[in-house]
Amino acid sequence: MEAVNGTIVILCLVGVALAIFLSYKFNLQMGISAMVFAFIIGVLFMKLRVKEVIAMFPTSVFFQVLSLSLFFGVGVVNGTMEAIAKKMLYATRKRPYMLVFMLMVIGFALGILGCVPPAAGAILAVMGFTIAVPSGVDPLICASLGYSCNAGSFIRWGASGAIIESTIASNGYEADAMGYTWSIFGLSVVISILVMVLCFFIWKGYRVKEIVGMEQPAPFTREQKGTLTLILVVVFFAVVPGMLVTWKIGGAFMKSLSGFCDIQVLCLIGFIIAHFLKLANPREVINKCPWNTLLLLAGISMLMSVGVKAGAIKIISDWLTATIPNWLLPFFMCLLGAFLSSFSGGITVVFPMVAPIVPQLVQSSGGALNAMVLFLAAVLGAHFTGMSPFSTGGAVFMGMNRDESQAKRLVTGQLVVCLIGVVVGGIILTILGVTM
Repeated sequence: MEAVNGTIVILCLVGVALAIFLSYKFNLQMGISAMVFAFIIGVLFMKLRVKEVIAMFPTSVFFQVLSLSLFFGVGVVNGTMEAIAKKMLYATRKRPYMLVFMLMVIGFALGILGCVPPAAGAILAVMGFTIAVPSGVDPLICASLGYSCNAGSFIRWGASGAIIESTIASNGYEADAMGYTWSIFGLSVVISILVMVLCFFIWKGYRVKEIVGMEQPAPFTREQKGTLTLILVVVFFAVVPGMLVTWKIGGAFMKSLSGFCDIQVLCLIGFIIAHFLKLANPREVINKCPWNTLLLLAGISMLMSVGVKAGAIKIISDWLTATIPNWLLPFFMCLLGAFLSSFSGGITVVFPMVAPIVPQLVQSSGGALNAMVLFLAAVLGAHFTGMSPFSTGGAVFMGMNRDESQAKRLVTGQLVVCLIGVVVGGIILTILGVTM
């Protein structure tokens, strides 16, 4: 029976590889391919009913990402995100040594404000190639800055944070999901800053020329001011009621309000308010939703759920616990996430794929392993190879380059940036795994 299950798990992994291949070779939507493979393997090989496979559709994650994309898409469509970035850049025009760090801050801000990583990465890449590189900043430093918008999006209401929290909750840690997500966000930001600063010195980012002739950005428009206010209100209600409940302030009313103030609900309400305030064209916002990402998330999740049902988690966790000592498991979880993310979407695809291994590892270790550290390891692995030239974030970055002489260097250089991130992250994870 185990041999049969192992064969089905291998078929699921082959299905993921084929979905990736079909996407890159024939531009076929990866998520839809993965759904088809899920039905083929689930129905024909595992004798599941079609309805059972359909039930594996990740409804909660899909809805959460959709609601966030609708709300924060208002700021993308009406130029709020871009206006914030321009104002921050203008502030450093006479301090060239601060340019790289200001771009880093912009990346974090875009991610925290809900801009999805591919869009935030593209905005940061455009700024890097049009402003930073001509000023003397090495393009590989700009590549490392992509980690800022990714790490920023790990915040609870961020595009990736929503996936992280819901995935942790769906893998047996519902009560701890919020706290783990905040911890993963904070640690990811700190570790990402370390990696970016290291890249800054390796490629001599301190040799930057002053930005000359930059015009003062226009004031925020009515729509942009309204969007900023609305974002602050949504963030306030998403964070404060929960904090007050934690501090046991407000009693039953505050507990009820906190339960209602889920980020998904708030984002949908915010989207409706934005519509009535005419902050952006709602049709354009809907059209700009990351439908490809949503389909990708749904398809890969369904296919991996078939593999989980076949026993993939037990097979991988048994191998890890039998082969790798406990103190090295966070490092190997990071390597696993890094390898998978090198050729596909990072958090969207890889984290839901790897996260189900965590409960098994914790159980097999008799509670000696820290679940949050293992979840963080999977996130960081996917995060740091997200700038691989073969992955979504890295490909978006390379696509913004218009200098053909830099193209080949970027391919190998971005892999070096990824390697630096994985090594630094792996060392810190090993330390955390031993001390926590």
